[in-house]
Amino acid sequence: MISYIIMCRSLTYAQRASRTLERAGIAASVMRAPSGIDAKGCAYCIKISERRLNDSLRLMRGDGITPGRIYKADAYGSYTEVLP
Repeated sequence: MISYIIMCRSLTYAQRASRTLERAGIAASVMRAPSGIDAKGCAYCIKISERRLNDSLRLMRGDGITPGRIYKADAYGSYTEVLP
């Protein structure tokens, strides 16, 4: 299954983004950033389904949440950065 990873600047920020999306009916899970896509090694992100990316970005921005880098995760565990 293809999904998107939206990087967040902190755990609190990721939790806030997740709550915003959940209130709108979009499933979003908070997780540590996968190794290899974050140089710091302690970043957090939210994971959403492929078909909900545009809605998620719109809702986050509407709630004052600026999304970080966005990665597309394929079924094989590879990540590719995408532009919003």
